[in-house]
Amino acid sequence: MSKIEQIKSYEGQNLDTIFFRPMLTGENAEQLGIKVMYNTPVPTTLHFWKRNGDILRKYTSSGWSGGEPATKLQKTIQMHKVKAEMAYSAEDYFSTVFEMIASRSDVNFEDLSGTELEEAETNLFRASIAESIRATMWLGNTERDTEALATFDGFIKRFMEHDENEDPTTGENAMVRLAYVPNSKEGWAEALLKQLWDSSTDTLRAQRSEGQLAFFVSTDVYNAYEEELDGVAIEAAYLAKQSGREGLYYRGIPVIDLRLNNYATDEVYDMPKSFAFLTDRRNLALAVNTNDYPGTEVRMWYNPDVMENRQRAIFMAGCDFLFPELVTVALGLNITKIQTEVNEDEWVVNTYIPGLSDGTLWVTDVQVNLYDASGELIAEKMVMDYDEDNAYYNHDSGDVASYDIILRSYYGGEFVIKNLK
Repeated sequence: MSKIEQIKSYEGQNLDTIFFRPMLTGENAEQLGIKVMYNTPVPTTLHFWKRNGDILRKYTSSGWSGGEPATKLQKTIQMHKVKAEMAYSAEDYFSTVFEMIASRSDVNFEDLSGTELEEAETNLFRASIAESIRATMWLGNTERDTEALATFDGFIKRFMEHDENEDPTTGENAMVRLAYVPNSKEGWAEALLKQLWDSSTDTLRAQRSEGQLAFFVSTDVYNAYEEELDGVAIEAAYLAKQSGREGLYYRGIPVIDLRLNNYATDEVYDMPKSFAFLTDRRNLALAVNTNDYPGTEVRMWYNPDVMENRQRAIFMAGCDFLFPELVTVALGLNITKIQTEVNEDEWVVNTYIPGLSDGTLWVTDVQVNLYDASGELIAEKMVMDYDEDNAYYNHDSGDVASYDIILRSYYGGEFVIKNLK
């Protein structure tokens, strides 16, 4: 059996230039879609200088007419020491590494001890680390009682817990938070993107001209929006359906699929399965540091006792956002059942929404519109009562033929499920 026994170790400058820098700079960093801060001085801090409006003054021959000093805003990213470890059986490891270089014509297969082998091993480990960092920066939670994506807090958790003890509808720096129901109606994905845009602060909407805004969405939202575009009855939509699209856009703003379906498991139970948010790419930052903390290294070795090839990396990582007013985020609700009961003098609707009672869904109230058989509105925006996670409404007449359920979010955002029977 062939096996790879050479020990590879990266420390100091080699750790930076050979292993981490190619993964976290240039094109690889751009693929993450956000700001990447690699080996910036500690404490790792996001900085922003706030402009003071109009700074032009009438010219005078002498004197200083400038206003107040520019305002500096900053936020320190909390860094966590993490380690990545992988183990392969010696035979599987050799086969995997060999396949990575087998198609190259410049490799001497009689001697695999040189830089080609080391590069293949490094690329294998680097790709695994990059994917774990990417998933954790979105779904990470250090308080999770499983080991899955628990090394540092991700953006979704930071959005959910931002100012959780304050009224999020007040203050100029408030984050806009919305709620919606996936797969609830035709065109729901486009309606969601429109709601995100319409509900955003003027400050965020003004950033569109700079070309850095992006909708970051879960895969179900992305797929639903693409299907809605495919259904448009024009030739361009038909051609795009045949040849595929390089990317999706809404009002010129890219829609980015975060590709996190593989992590929607029972171990990552505390994160929403469906979500979407609009922000400026520069408002989100991932920080990785390998220089300023003792013990950072990458090591690859063969353990003959158990016939395994093992890999280990130790480094610091963390992420955060700077301006809450530059974030508009929506969480998908899981409405598991909607029941109606009708008798001669009463009509009752009962909706079960897990999490409604604990306030984590960002829903201020649930309302209902009622229509008779002719489509005439007989009751508008009636607030439903709720007991724990059951929202219900009793109407004193049994002539209800259809109804809408309205989820009202902070900042008055509404998501409507129409024409329920």
